[in-house]
Amino acid sequence: MSKLIYVMDPLCGWCYGNSTNTQKLYEKYKDLIDFEILPAGMWIGTNARTQSKQMAQFIKKHDLQVQQTTGTEFGKAYFEFIENENIVLDSEVPSRAIVSVKKLWKSQSIPFTIEVQKARYWYGKDLNSDETYLSICEKLGLNKEEFQKTFHSETIKKETVETFALTQKYASSYPTLVAEKEGKIYLLEHGYAAFETITEQIDTLDLLN
Repeated sequence: MSKLIYVMDPLCGWCYGNSTNTQKLYEKYKDLIDFEILPAGMWIGTNARTQSKQMAQFIKKHDLQVQQTTGTEFGKAYFEFIENENIVLDSEVPSRAIVSVKKLWKSQSIPFTIEVQKARYWYGKDLNSDETYLSICEKLGLNKEEFQKTFHSETIKKETVETFALTQKYASSYPTLVAEKEGKIYLLEHGYAAFETITEQIDTLDLLN
């Protein structure tokens, strides 16, 4: 069976910029083709970092470019939030939340991921906080207790690390969207591509048959 595989990171500004396309693709193909999301672990372990004034200035310039290119807007609360120098940027935490939802409610993994991105990049929420994810669970009608139990389990921590390793099969940077058909991998998007360009490629590959 053919499927779409989207490699991204919750702390990647370009991946947030691409969330509008992700939403559109999900809505268009959710009942027609399997759509899997794989968080890549951009900033984990010793690569995790802390927000700083210097980083905030770089991010603001970078994210304005993302906004201009993709049309996806960043929130005022986010630009205020990135000035907070007490926030650790660790991709493992939001990635583990996404892997948890994939395990519990696979059909909700794309909507959940988009809400995680909005939480940081629009609402200026801390992705290290359980409350951020519990609020999203409530919004999507997901069982908060079940999520919490899975999110903090050793099993899901291990599966998250395994997911980071799996992404290397499909991409070395992100966002990257590929199609898998009959055991072959086809690159649909690397960085940013227009929605129409992606759907034309999907039609050309005849993924729905």
